[in-house]
Amino acid sequence: MKLITLGTGAGNPSMTRNNSASYLETAHGGYLIDAGAPAAASMIRKGIDFNDLRAVFITHLHEDHFGGLSGILNNRMRPSVRESPKWRGFWPEIWLPTEEAVSVFRQLMNLEHFGDDDDQILYRVIRPGLFYDDGYLKVRAVPNRHCRRMGKILPSYCFVLEAEGKKLVCTGDLAHDVTDFPVEDAADADLVLCELTHFHPDAGMSYFRRIHPGKLVFNHVAESYEKLFSEFSGELEYPAAVARDGDEFEF
Repeated sequence: MKLITLGTGAGNPSMTRNNSASYLETAHGGYLIDAGAPAAASMIRKGIDFNDLRAVFITHLHEDHFGGLSGILNNRMRPSVRESPKWRGFWPEIWLPTEEAVSVFRQLMNLEHFGDDDDQILYRVIRPGLFYDDGYLKVRAVPNRHCRRMGKILPSYCFVLEAEGKKLVCTGDLAHDVTDFPVEDAADADLVLCELTHFHPDAGMSYFRRIHPGKLVFNHVAESYEKLFSEFSGELEYPAAVARDGDEFEF
């Protein structure tokens, strides 16, 4: 399998980093983890065929993680996609953290005049635990504490994706104290994709030392913490890297 980091920025896009989006390429099709803007353009630039997109998984409802979703849907619904010789005969499932989000995106697509095709956009709501299994890829949602409002913890997830005998762990965004880092799932993962913005690397090291993945890759990268990478990564007993937009990681 291959993970392509389409967008690796920390909240706001920069001259070199777009918002969070990663594409998991498998022999069975492709899966998008988060859809920060401009996810559709990033897919096109990497030569990814929208016909291959089987599902989109949104970790949480902050704009830098879903702002490019309407562009993904727009491109996936184009007649040219359905008329293509490569048409694979399925519509992608769009997995969102709340029912409210499903309602909002339905309204948005109606506003964009895709109301007649609403039945071809397969919205689903993420629940903790195993929530997706297409017979090839299984995805589990592990709640974290990144999203808070008025003292309440709102739906926000780490994802554990398994296919082809491999395991990928995507942390999404985490709490500032990093105590919601998914240690148990990351311990033996083939690849861990971890944010590097909402906590200081020193706080993360106590958790990074407890895991032994095939590789640890950082995305959603704060510039100030990227500068510290060479210092703290030298203490790890396994390979680590800071992802850039367009990087590819095979595992």
